[in-house]
Amino acid sequence: MNKIAFIGAGNMASAIAGGILKSNIAFPDQILLYDKNADQYKKFTEGCRISDGIPNICKEADYIFLCVKPQNVKQVLNQISNYDLNGKIIISICAGITIKSIENIIGKQKIIRAMPNTPLLIGNGVTALCRNEFVNDDEFLFVTSLFSSSGYVEELDEEDINGITAVTSSSPAYVYLFVKSMFEGAKKLNICSDNLEEMICKTLIGSANMILNDKRSLDELISMVKSPKGTTERALNVFENNGFTDIIIEAMIECAKRADELSKLN
Repeated sequence: MNKIAFIGAGNMASAIAGGILKSNIAFPDQILLYDKNADQYKKFTEGCRISDGIPNICKEADYIFLCVKPQNVKQVLNQISNYDLNGKIIISICAGITIKSIENIIGKQKIIRAMPNTPLLIGNGVTALCRNEFVNDDEFLFVTSLFSSSGYVEELDEEDINGITAVTSSSPAYVYLFVKSMFEGAKKLNICSDNLEEMICKTLIGSANMILNDKRSLDELISMVKSPKGTTERALNVFENNGFTDIIIEAMIECAKRADELSKLN
């Protein structure tokens, strides 16, 4: 009966734990939590165990999630390095923090690096994973199952993790901003429907499913909507004239750069 611990009990930790519990991979008494802010525990299912500190987690847990801010991870790693981690698996979701930087503090331990996103909270997340050579296939498969209980999982080379942060981890915020902008546009058009949010979101869902299930290319799908001298073409011209595609690409590059910067903080 594996015991799974979370150092840092914020939204991502609660999303991961929630998926684990819903899938019956573990029971609440197998989940250990530690956070300096006790209010964070309110997010978790009753029955999850509150740890009195990192020493107890290092003693009891088989799988230890690091769910703290990247700026704080060095302090946490320095603490857990004082304890016997032999056989334990460390899973870091800290943006930009490399496996090598973790090894430099806690030694040659079993380490998995994960880059999830917030839709894990509703079971529709995307997580990228990589591991060091000390993690065996069974251990990695188990950790994969923890994340796949809340969505889609893909194993990547670690050199791609900072880049994928811009593609999947940070990108929900891009989508939310796009939807927010559509709301603002609807206001300018004096649209006052109580169902506007549902209409916009279902349009996004339908469009995404078209991409996944239709064999046509993205350019072909765009052409299906855009007719010459029509309404869609007029809208797309505004996007093109204002550098829409270039803005998205630049934003993603800056996101990945920040992940690279964070890797140098430790």
